[in-house]
Amino acid sequence: MINYLKSVLQGLVTHSFVNQADSSDIVLATTMTDISDHELYDTLTTYFLSHFKDPEFFSFTHASGDIAYNPVYNYVKEIFETPEELYALSVKIARHLYEKSKHPNIKAGELHIAYFTDILIDDEMVDAITIIKSESKETFLHIDDQMTLKSENGINIGKLDKGCIIFNTREESGYKICNIDHSNRFNEAKYWREEFLMLASISNDYTQTKEYIQATKAFVKERLPKAFDTDNIDEAAMMQRSFEYFKNNESFDNHEYEIKVFKDEHVIEAFQDYKSEYENLKQTTLGEQFDISDYAVKKQSRIFKSVIKLDKNFHIYVHGDKDKIGKGEDESGRKYYILYYDTES
Repeated sequence: MINYLKSVLQGLVTHSFVNQADSSDIVLATTMTDISDHELYDTLTTYFLSHFKDPEFFSFTHASGDIAYNPVYNYVKEIFETPEELYALSVKIARHLYEKSKHPNIKAGELHIAYFTDILIDDEMVDAITIIKSESKETFLHIDDQMTLKSENGINIGKLDKGCIIFNTREESGYKICNIDHSNRFNEAKYWREEFLMLASISNDYTQTKEYIQATKAFVKERLPKAFDTDNIDEAAMMQRSFEYFKNNESFDNHEYEIKVFKDEHVIEAFQDYKSEYENLKQTTLGEQFDISDYAVKKQSRIFKSVIKLDKNFHIYVHGDKDKIGKGEDESGRKYYILYYDTES
C-alpha cells in the first residue's frame, strides 16, 4: 500500500500545454514554480498525491523490449539521479508529450511535473515523480475581503484528468507506477498511456482479480447469449455464482472457478476460448492461481449487479437463484416475469 503522510514536495514545474491542431507551441515555464506559500503547498500536495490510491501498478515498457528506448523512462531516471535538473528535464518531458499529442480532439491544459521525497510504498521509503496534465476547468465563486463575489475559472483539485506517479523502485524493470486517465474513453485519448508513457500493467493479486471479474462479465454479456441462447436470468445467475466465489474464497483456482461458475462443460470450453481472446486483446495473462484481492472485488462490485430493465416502467434486480424467477408471454403477446419469494420487507 501507499502512504503519503510524511511526503515532502521538493520541487515543481508547470508548463502550459497547447494542442498541436493550434498554431501555438508549448508555453514553457521560465523557472521552477514558487511553492513557498504554505496554503498553496498543502493544496498542491493534495492535488498531486491524493488521487493515487488503487494498488494497480504499471511499469515503463517499449515495443522493442528494451526500456532504454522509452524517452520518459530515461528522463525520469535522470531526475531521480540528479533532482536539481528537474526544470531542464521537465522541458524535455513536455516536448515529448507535445509530439505525441497529434489528434485534434486532444485537449490543451497545464502539465505539472513535481518531485517528492519520503513516500512509503510496500514498506519501502522512496522518492517519487508526478506527471499531471490538468485539462478541465470549472467555474468557482470567489469572495474577497469586502464580501464581493467574483466568478473565476480554475482547476478542481478534487478531480484528476490525467496523471501518473513514478516511484523510485524497480528501476531495472521500468519502475513502479500508478496511472490515472479519466478521459480514456476514446481512441485518441490512449496517447497518454500507450504513446507518451508507454506503460504495461504489473501483474499482482489486485490486477488478476480485477481482470478475471471483467473477463467473466464480458464473456457472459458478449459471448454467452450468442453461443447458448441464454437470457437475462441465466446471465444474472452466472454472475451471482462468480460473485459468491470471489467473495467467499481467499485464493483463486481457475479449474475450480470454471466448474462452480459455468458448470456446463461446453460453456467452460467457450469461456476458455474467450479468455484466450481476452488476453490477446488486453495484452495480459490471466493466471491459474492467485490470492483474491478483497479490495479489487469491492471496486468491481458494480459489475456483479444484474438488472433487468423492462421498458421504462420497471427494473428487476437479480441477486441469484434463477428458480425463483420465471418469464413468459400471454395470449395477447404481452411479456411478463413471475417472481417467487418467502418474505417481504
